[in-house]
Amino acid sequence: MIIVLKQGVPEERVEELKKWIERHGLVVAPIYGSEKTVLGLVGDTSGLSADELSMHDVVEKVLKVQEPFKKANRKFHPENTVIRVGNVLVGGKELAVIAGPCSVESEEQITEIALRVKKAGATMLRGGAFKPRTSPYSFQGLRAEGLMLLKRAGEAAGLPIVSEITNPIYIELFDQYVDLIQVGARNMQNFELLKELGRLKKPILLKRGFSNTLEEMLMACEYIMSAGNENVILCERGIRTFETYTRNTLDLSAVPALKRMSHLPVLVDPSHGCGLSWMVEPLSKAAVAVGADGLIIEVHNNPMAALSDGPQSITPDEFAYIMPRLREYARLEGRDMPVGHSVAYAGTPGSFSFEAAEKLFPASAMVGLERFEDVCEAVSLGKVDAGILPLENTLAGKVTEAVDLIERYDLEITDRLKLKISMNLIAPPGTDMKSIRKIYSKDKALEQCKKFLDDHPEYRVIPFSTTSAAAQAVSALDDKCSAAIASASAAKLNRLEILVSDIQDSAENYTEFAVVKQKRRPE
Repeated sequence: MIIVLKQGVPEERVEELKKWIERHGLVVAPIYGSEKTVLGLVGDTSGLSADELSMHDVVEKVLKVQEPFKKANRKFHPENTVIRVGNVLVGGKELAVIAGPCSVESEEQITEIALRVKKAGATMLRGGAFKPRTSPYSFQGLRAEGLMLLKRAGEAAGLPIVSEITNPIYIELFDQYVDLIQVGARNMQNFELLKELGRLKKPILLKRGFSNTLEEMLMACEYIMSAGNENVILCERGIRTFETYTRNTLDLSAVPALKRMSHLPVLVDPSHGCGLSWMVEPLSKAAVAVGADGLIIEVHNNPMAALSDGPQSITPDEFAYIMPRLREYARLEGRDMPVGHSVAYAGTPGSFSFEAAEKLFPASAMVGLERFEDVCEAVSLGKVDAGILPLENTLAGKVTEAVDLIERYDLEITDRLKLKISMNLIAPPGTDMKSIRKIYSKDKALEQCKKFLDDHPEYRVIPFSTTSAAAQAVSALDDKCSAAIASASAAKLNRLEILVSDIQDSAENYTEFAVVKQKRRPE
């Protein structure tokens, strides 16, 4: 039941009414709005009629709440709740981005990931220490040591930390080390655990169960809130359906539904939602578009060797590539995602332009764009602080397109770097050289490997926008008939293997890259 009070009711009259209601054995949850005060009644209201309540002269109207969840109900709390986690606000205008590995594996691993996701714009660091696994023979986590390593990494990067609790006996440990305590899908209806978490003041991240309805999720939330802890963040992480192509089915309709049903912030976990790393980017964009208050993305420095959930983890470079794109979607929805100094380059992580950008700006956020012109336009419009463009290659000569664009957009060159270029023939694991029929790569890269291509006239050459994009295309095709010419890092990032290394015509193969910025105008 909800009581809406008349506008301008003095505080002492509100207190009188509260005490009268509490004498009927009910809990009163007041919500003070900018114009009116609302009293939410929790408990068995059968002994108190709406007519009886309406007789009080301070009451404007009485509404009955049909849903079984009360404290999480938007009718009880019409305005959105914003929850503070360390120095991060979740549920406000700024989107929260939680990133990190499924499991903490070592101090070096978690610290490296923490520093790199922070640089790309993550606002919190996640990592599992106590891992509930389907198989008892799977890696179960580093437990208490893992929490300590996660806390140390979070402090090094300046990020609040998120980790999953699996048992009430660890409450004190989590209260001491963790900033946002996660309740995983397997424990969503572990009611004894939820009641214990309700006695804390620390924020709780509640994930939806494998096969639970939204109402069941909010009832689980009610266990935490009714015990006294109202700092709960909801998370959609995919549910089980008859579909087997993905690990789970990400129910994005849950986001607007939960935000209508409840006042609590809602996050989306696209990594668990699909179980496939290449789907993380499009599902993250979709989550922002439907109104999610943030994302949880699994990031591992070497997904192929991850002790858990490697197939759904993206690399720090891929995370840095995705983040600027999510910012564009956030702006369309009137939301913010903070970013520091940013540098644009042509291609995706693993391109030679990306390598040059990393060497020139190791502490900046990297923005990968499709074409040279996109880089120049981003610099010209002030969307990024600087751009990286190739000017000349020792084998293929001047990159006239880039030189012309710098002049057309009236940009200035502020720095240069010579980068040694090693071209490699890369393809999906298990590809036989004899089965290859198509080669994808940037036109300049193809020119640098002319001798190799002349020795293989059976290959059909297909020019691509960048070498890294070519590697990405070959990875997606996965047809054992396609290969790309690209860098070793592009092969690693796209889960491809090197069939032949250093296929460029000369060992002395260098490309000069330029840093371009807006011209400084005289004051």
